[in-house]
Amino acid sequence: MMKIAAAAPGRRPYALVWALVVALVLGLALAVTALLWSQRNAQLAEAEAQLGRFATGAEVGMNRALLALDVLLATLEQVVPAAEATDAPVSTQLLAAMARQNLMVREVALLDGQGTPVLVPVPGASMQVPPDFVAAALAPAVPMLVVSNPLVSSRSAERVLYVARALRAPGGGRWLAVAQVPVDALVAVLLQGMPLTGAEVTLERGRGDLLVGLAPAQGLVEGEGASGPPLARVALEGGLPSWHGSTRLLSTPGLVAMRPLMYEDLWVTASLPREAALADWSVQSQLIIGAALALGLTMVAAGVLATVHLRRMHRARAVVAQSKALLDEALGAMLSGFMLLDAQGNVVQWNQRFEEFFPWLAGVVRPGVSFQRVLQTTVHYHLPGASPEDKRAWVEERLRRHGSASGTLEQRLPSGRHVQVIEQPTPDGGLVILYHDLTELRRATAEVEHLAFYDPLTGLPNRRLLLERIEQACVASQRAGSHGAVLFIDLDHFKTLNDTLGHETGDELLRQVARRLEAGVRAGDLVARLGGDEFVVMLLDLAGDVPTATVQARTVAEQIVALLARPYSLTGQLHHGGASLGVTLFGAEVQTASEVLKQADIAMYEAKARSGNGLCFFDPSMQVALSERARLLADLKRALPAEQFVLHLQPQLDNQGQVAGAEALLRWQHPERGLVPPGQFIAVAEDSELIVPIGRWVLESACRMLARWQDDPALRELCLSVNVSARQFRQPDFVDLVLSSLAASGARAHRLELELTESLVLEDVDDSIAKMHRLRTRGVRFAVDDFGTGYSSLAYLTRLPLQRLKIDRSFVQHLGESHSDDVVVQTILGMARNLALDVVAEGVETQQQCDFLAVHGCEVYQGYLFARPMPVGEFEEYVKGRAR
Repeated sequence: MMKIAAAAPGRRPYALVWALVVALVLGLALAVTALLWSQRNAQLAEAEAQLGRFATGAEVGMNRALLALDVLLATLEQVVPAAEATDAPVSTQLLAAMARQNLMVREVALLDGQGTPVLVPVPGASMQVPPDFVAAALAPAVPMLVVSNPLVSSRSAERVLYVARALRAPGGGRWLAVAQVPVDALVAVLLQGMPLTGAEVTLERGRGDLLVGLAPAQGLVEGEGASGPPLARVALEGGLPSWHGSTRLLSTPGLVAMRPLMYEDLWVTASLPREAALADWSVQSQLIIGAALALGLTMVAAGVLATVHLRRMHRARAVVAQSKALLDEALGAMLSGFMLLDAQGNVVQWNQRFEEFFPWLAGVVRPGVSFQRVLQTTVHYHLPGASPEDKRAWVEERLRRHGSASGTLEQRLPSGRHVQVIEQPTPDGGLVILYHDLTELRRATAEVEHLAFYDPLTGLPNRRLLLERIEQACVASQRAGSHGAVLFIDLDHFKTLNDTLGHETGDELLRQVARRLEAGVRAGDLVARLGGDEFVVMLLDLAGDVPTATVQARTVAEQIVALLARPYSLTGQLHHGGASLGVTLFGAEVQTASEVLKQADIAMYEAKARSGNGLCFFDPSMQVALSERARLLADLKRALPAEQFVLHLQPQLDNQGQVAGAEALLRWQHPERGLVPPGQFIAVAEDSELIVPIGRWVLESACRMLARWQDDPALRELCLSVNVSARQFRQPDFVDLVLSSLAASGARAHRLELELTESLVLEDVDDSIAKMHRLRTRGVRFAVDDFGTGYSSLAYLTRLPLQRLKIDRSFVQHLGESHSDDVVVQTILGMARNLALDVVAEGVETQQQCDFLAVHGCEVYQGYLFARPMPVGEFEEYVKGRAR
């Protein structure tokens, strides 16, 4: 035995241990410091983001409130003529009624250029408006809304603001419409954004005058101005919408966000003290520091234990080193089992691995025992149910192969292991037998084969194996004179389930569907998964005549539809789903597997088009329709570059029979199909994303048309409506596209009206409101198309910057005939009046319909009663002819 001398103990391992401990402790300290700093910055960033959203909410609310006040004061221009009439009480009542339209307004008055009341809600009363405010409100050349500094009302002793707008006085000169607004009423408007604990909010002028201030601890704050730099200077110097500084009211260190209002020199700010922003971080930092200290002490203790352990290991190292040489030599022989036989076929030596392969030989194998005796014992375990003759034949065959030393063979052991046996003769006439374990190799080979032909998620055959089986079934059905059927299954609304509950839940649904399909078909039928949520069932041995085979296939398909419609238990809750099935028969003629599968796929899409959760048999006409759709799509892709699209206009007339505007309608001038109406190609364009560039062309063409009309007195006051698709509206650059189209053409924005459907607006209300407000502030008008056909929420409707509702033609065409349609139209007209919205009735085709709409307050009409859609040139002549 070779002896290995023990190495002298050294100090290097211990130094490495303590160096590692020190490095870990320092690393922990640095990591904790970096984590705390990162969390602090993240907390500040989150607070800054929340503050920005809060400021944006306050900005939107205040813009809406001031716009409502501006609109209210602007409408007083209608009262101006009444101020000179003899019936003054009527004008006073009208003034009071208009003031009641806005809950924030206390009083509304009409003053002359010197601030003298011309018209007040209460005869004899006066409004104490500062003279300098009257001069400031009348100073701008263009009438605009002007807001005063806070004052104390002489009547109610509450703090109020005055808002004013210059009006044209009869006979020349200018009057002033003034409204008194309590400061308290504006507080609720400023707090419309998301609540933020500890935040301050102000309404101030750019030079720093504080109009409204609200601090969390003090409530309303009074003062001449806000702290910090004037916002106008911050904006002029290129300041960001938010910055770190002092809060605007309490002057404590914190975050500040500012937002300019749509009215000049008015700003909304939101401030958050840094202490409030970092409150959660302070608590978390204390916990993290405590945990880091505990972990650091644990590391030091681990270093102590490691030192003690190394000392003990060093003493045992000499003993282990002495045994290592012998163990290394033995390990090489233990990788495989082996047995050594002498020239007479008797056992000389074997290893432990051999006994692991053949445990039943543990009491049989010994030096000198014959290999035949080993085989006679082994055969009882290899062939437990065989007859004595079969067992004897197996032993003789094994000895024959052993005598010839022909190389290798493979055995499958009762334990399930696969063993490769290699026999090699020795120089003295003996034999070395090696036993290599091939179990993992065979398992990997089987797994690769399974992956090649089976779906790993459900264990069902995949597309590759399915196509092979369909090919075989087609040949067999033709030979036997029978039919088979392929059922193509697609789960309804699977993508919605995946998006809402996650892919793991979707995978569980697919596994349950696979088990149901396997349980719902006959033993000889095949169930496969193509991928995603698509499955295929192949039915074999159906009847030879087509009607009977069709009935048999339909019966199974209906059972599958019912089976897949049953509730599923997913993540502790019930899911109700369904499936669309396409069915096709095969066997009557020569077909490839791909053709059969394609026919079933086409039938499935037809079933899905019929609202899903049902089945449909393949019909050759379906393939014709699909091919026609493909040809239409190919032509459609060439239409825009080839300039084949044209716009037709349908006039919109008012009660006096004058043209008030038009709706732009797209037509496709195909070189072979002729003039194609939108109903034949819009759906294809939307499905293929072509609707986005087509919609851009329509919008740009409409803007160019409006710009051209500006030079024609008969056309310049017309409003042009353009329909906007959902895909186009949801594009991130939609607002920029509209504004760039207006800017490039030079068209006036307030003559462009964009028509949106109810479902489009309500699909993402916040996004819709944001885009509409951006365009509305530039003057673009909005209308809700086909109003009444969706499920509008009145709450959402009041939030949208709309100018017009369009009553859908489905309600108009039965006016005077259907009581329910009469009630719907009357309700829409009444609601529009209450919301101060214009109404256009579409599809007016009879005088009876027109008279009904006129009686109930409709003012604009569109339909065949007046004119059909016509080319642009013809429309322009039509307008000029009506104006004569």
